[in-house]
Amino acid sequence: MATEEMGELLHQIGQQVANFLGKVPDDVFVFIEAADQMTGGAIFENLPEQVIYREFGNETHDTILELWDAAPPDKKWSMLLYDIKDGRFDAEFIYTDDLEDEWDSLDYRQDALRARYGDKPVIYPKRDGKFRILTLDDLPDED
Repeated sequence: MATEEMGELLHQIGQQVANFLGKVPDDVFVFIEAADQMTGGAIFENLPEQVIYREFGNETHDTILELWDAAPPDKKWSMLLYDIKDGRFDAEFIYTDDLEDEWDSLDYRQDALRARYGDKPVIYPKRDGKFRILTLDDLPDED
């Protein structure tokens, strides 16, 4: 039962992302973190010249919590790498035991972005709501 319920919740996340963007996602990466009663993450929309960062709403946070709760106790995940391309999604769960650093480290998100988009600039909003360009050169270089 958990597998079927989790599949439905994964599909629901994709629908919520589409609703949030106001269109069928063409090339979108959703980075999700979760734990008991906690979620985080972001939507990254791949455009020809840049990647746009977007936050998802409370509805998606609630669905993520449902997804985390639906996982069997011995299969609780920490991160979900969720790709949407051509109207289809691919989801990869990452478990706490598989992580080298703290599960809430931004390094995992940056590594996932670099793997997908290379050096393409990522546009993040400033605190005033306006956007600014952040490139991978702005991030710490860890060897």
